[in-house]
Amino acid sequence: GINKDFPVWAIFFSAIPAMGLAVLGFLDQNLTTIIVNRPASGLKKPTGYHLDLFLCGAFIYPICCILGLPFTHNSTGPSLIHLMSLTTYEDIPVPGGGTRKVASSVVEQRWTNFSIHVLVGASLAFGSVLQYVPKAVTFGIFLVMGVASLAGNQFFERIWLWTVWDRTAYPRYRYVTRVPFTSLHLYTLIQFVCFVVLYVLTSISAVAVVFPFFMASLVFVRKSFNCFFTQQELAELDAHEDLPLDEEDDEECAKTGDVV
Repeated sequence: GINKDFPVWAIFFSAIPAMGLAVLGFLDQNLTTIIVNRPASGLKKPTGYHLDLFLCGAFIYPICCILGLPFTHNSTGPSLIHLMSLTTYEDIPVPGGGTRKVASSVVEQRWTNFSIHVLVGASLAFGSVLQYVPKAVTFGIFLVMGVASLAGNQFFERIWLWTVWDRTAYPRYRYVTRVPFTSLHLYTLIQFVCFVVLYVLTSISAVAVVFPFFMASLVFVRKSFNCFFTQQELAELDAHEDLPLDEEDDEECAKTGDVV
C-alpha cells in the first residue's frame, strides 16, 4: 500500500473478487459474440473472435496484469449499437397488428472499428476540451443507445404484452400462438425478476462485487426452467433466432389460450 505494507492475507483474499471479474469478462465476451452473430443479425462474413482472444491473451492481457490495468473485452451495448448503425432494416408486418424490424443487409468492414478506437485514443489529447461537455449530453447518448437497442428485443416485447388486456389483440408471434398464456407470462415474470436483481446489484456499489457471480448463477436458473416449462415451450420462448410468424388463421388459438 501507500502508507503501509499490503497484508499478505489480502493478496489471497483478492483472488475472490478477481474470479468474479474473470467470470464477468468471460460472460461479457461470449454473450456479446452470441448476440451479435445470431442469424437474425444478418451477418455473412465469418467471425474472428477466437483469433482476437488469442492475440489478447498472448500480448495485451500479460501487459495489463503487469501494469495493473483492466482487461479488454467486448462491450455488449456499444457492440449492438455499432451493428445496428451498419444494418439496413425492413419493416415486416406482424399478423394481428404492428411491425417487426428485420435485417436485410449489413455493411461488414473494419474501418468503423478502427476509426472508433483511433478517436478513443485521440480523446486523451482533448481532455481539457471534453470536460466542458455537459453530463446531461453524455447521459442522453447512453439513453438513446439503450432505447434504440430495445427494438426487436423479445423480452421487452413480452413485457409490453402485460399492458394488453385483450388477448386477441396480441401480435401473432410464435411464442404467443404456440405457448399457453400462463407459461408465457410466467417465463416473462422470472426474466423480469432477474433483470431487477441485476439492476439493483449494479446500482448499489456495496454489493456490486456480487454482480458477476449472480450472472454466472443465471446458467443454473435457466437449467431449472426444465422443471416449469416443456421443451416445446422453451424452443419458442428461448429461440436463438427469430422464428417465422404465425398467420391470422391461428386467431382462434389466441382466443382460447391453446397452442398450435
